Amino acid sequence: MLYQFQNLRQKLREFGFPEIDVNSGYKAIRTDFNKAYKDGKIVFKEDGIYLVHEGNEYRGYMYMPTYRVSEYNSYSRFHLTRCSTIDNFISRGMFNTFYKWSNHKTNDIEDRDTKETHEEITLKLCSNCQSEIFDGINDTEDFFETLETSDLNQEHIQVGINGYVKEKEKISKHYRQKKMYKCESCCIQPKQRFHNRWWHVHHINGDKLFNNESNLQCLCIVCHAFNDKRHEENFSRKRMVHELKSFYDNYKTELEEIQNPYFDRIEYFIEENSRQ
Repeated sequence: MLYQFQNLRQKLREFGFPEIDVNSGYKAIRTDFNKAYKDGKIVFKEDGIYLVHEGNEYRGYMYMPTYRVSEYNSYSRFHLTRCSTIDNFISRGMFNTFYKWSNHKTNDIEDRDTKETHEEITLKLCSNCQSEIFDGINDTEDFFETLETSDLNQEHIQVGINGYVKEKEKISKHYRQKKMYKCESCCIQPKQRFHNRWWHVHHINGDKLFNNESNLQCLCIVCHAFNDKRHEENFSRKRMVHELKSFYDNYKTELEEIQNPYFDRIEYFIEENSRQ
């Protein structure tokens, strides 16, 4: 009954509790970065900025929810790592600028001068973050798409009463780790941790409920996409074509050197499906 109180959400924000959306497949969270950092709940890693919440680590980014939008004619940038901008900010102890941590696709930005709120804004990635390690991530929507395949809640693997496996992504991550993210078809491996998202788990017999290791394969995104006609159709969607292109841009040389069986088809597939 407590959550029915009209002003509860505002009070929780004032007390510094993370704002959580539990209606999606993962925990969508926003919280005061400054407070979380001082409390030791922020961890900088190679593939993102992690928030420690209720014993789990959630991958996200930091951004400024207030910005001089009208003056600069732009929105604040978001940060995915301790880049030179953030490192300077932290080393100088300059916590007078209010940041938030988030893992949402979009965020509301308030104009610091006019107090106008710009709702559901897709933020661009900081150029320093982008130049360091984050190939293929240009904005918060790109980042959000990577969460769908790698950052669901960290819970025990369970099977529901309808027979569906809960937290199937944990099974996927465990299997890929066991195989050291090495494609079982062409043997290519990630060059950096953030690229792990391009290695998938394929169900050999097509039954995603049968998660015995005899039915699993760790495949790079190219070998997964061209596994059969059904997969080609699934990977022809805009988001997956974008991921394929990002992978190809980063691994073209390696794919050619190892003679990936689908190498000659990739460019044509990307070009054809990018027109849609």
